[in-house]
Amino acid sequence: MRVFTTEGGLFTALRRTFVSRDCPYFKVDITFRRVADYRSDGSRVGFLQELGSDVITTISRPYLQFTIAD
Repeated sequence: MRVFTTEGGLFTALRRTFVSRDCPYFKVDITFRRVADYRSDGSRVGFLQELGSDVITTISRPYLQFTIAD
């Protein structure tokens, strides 16, 4: 998170686009794997909720694209 930040647009907790903090046209797509579907209190995690325990499974090749704004 020091080099990249999240981009706007459509996303899920398991797939997200990140943009460079230095150049917003430089991007990577990251896919996550959910470690647990339930929180410690027993409640189910929502589809769009990101958890600190999610694990990166794939990172795309870097690519250039114009900024997406909501």
